[in-house]
Amino acid sequence: MPRPQTVNELFAALARARLVEPARLDAFAARHAFADTPAALARLVADGLLTAFQADALAGGREEALWLGNYRVLDRLGRGGMGNVFLAEHAVLGKRVAVKVLSDALRSDPGARKRFVREARAAAALAHPNVVTVLDADMAHDPPFLVMEHVDGLSLQEAVARGGTFAGGEAAVVALQVASGLARAAAVGLVHRDIKPANLLLGRTGVVKILDLGIAKFAPDGAHPQADRSDVVVGTLDYLAPEQALDSANVDTRADLYALGATLYFLLAGHPPFPGADIQWKWRVKQTGDPHPLHQLRPDLPPELAAAVHKLLARDRTGRFQTPDEAAAAFRWWAVPGTDFPHRLFRLARPTTAHDDGPPTGGDPLPDTLRIVRAGGRDRTKPALPLPPPPAPAPEPPSGADNGLPALRRGTRAIVLTIALIAAIVGIAALVVGR
Repeated sequence: MPRPQTVNELFAALARARLVEPARLDAFAARHAFADTPAALARLVADGLLTAFQADALAGGREEALWLGNYRVLDRLGRGGMGNVFLAEHAVLGKRVAVKVLSDALRSDPGARKRFVREARAAAALAHPNVVTVLDADMAHDPPFLVMEHVDGLSLQEAVARGGTFAGGEAAVVALQVASGLARAAAVGLVHRDIKPANLLLGRTGVVKILDLGIAKFAPDGAHPQADRSDVVVGTLDYLAPEQALDSANVDTRADLYALGATLYFLLAGHPPFPGADIQWKWRVKQTGDPHPLHQLRPDLPPELAAAVHKLLARDRTGRFQTPDEAAAAFRWWAVPGTDFPHRLFRLARPTTAHDDGPPTGGDPLPDTLRIVRAGGRDRTKPALPLPPPPAPAPEPPSGADNGLPALRRGTRAIVLTIALIAAIVGIAALVVGR
């Protein structure tokens, strides 16, 4: 639609967009007279008849983007690789929801559409207070969209970016709830495969919900046949398990438990287990190395809590907790947050990325999903191995030294004093002989 150039054109666009009841719009027009469309839009927002997002869309001639089926779009909640997530309201019921819309670039991509369908099916198989509920899906609509419950909160990625690292009790509360949601997923034969801080939402009441089931894997059965390619690695590199980096099709719930451990490490240390921007080194070290001990980074943590996180991060999956219930039992004792949690995180600023499935805010600028296809596949982006680890940082200079210069000065002073002392002794000896 063309941009409205006059106030009359703006009111005509408002009538077509069905954002304001006709009687209220007529009453508003009778009370006010405006010289231009910006002034009229500003007043409509100030009077609560439009949201700022709706006013911007109308000003840009994008009124068709303000409806998704029966849902009136109110605001944008987040933006990610698959598209945008909007806050919307059902036209009849008035219920507010989050609507995930497939991006323009992916609408003709069969793989992206399949991921959308997979997310809806996976969510339909779950019914749990720690998993975001998908309420509806419309793949025939242009653009396709998913309707989800709206969580008034923020992602754990954003929580750390804004509020800093978590206390031990806070992280244990997260562990307990995520493990509970994963237990439900495991019970229906589902592996999430992309547990990470950006996919875990913390609500204002302290409830944590698992988001984004787009790359979830079902156990092969008649209802959910296995369709994954064994030569493609899916997931987010910082958080995926070592076995998932080798074969994403051959994973079980223990891969999600590793990702939970990596997420807890991030909450407690402020960075993933293997931080840095070298993707090739990171891929290699997952198979051969262990993260830096948490008890050295956070000596305030109970040793047993730190040990439980490292148990989740065992390279060999047989060394981890074997079920989500085992993990929950290990963290339950420590799940006692302070009285200020999670309220301290919501006093800082208005959360803006509660349903954002895009790259994490803060941290290393890494791709959301690492795609590695082994020899024989069409896409050969697997890093060359082996690679040496990044060079160790240079050792700190000894206490009291400044690149060796003060020590050199002290040595020079000692030589000068020694020469002066010898000269004095020679002088005294000469005086004695002279007498």
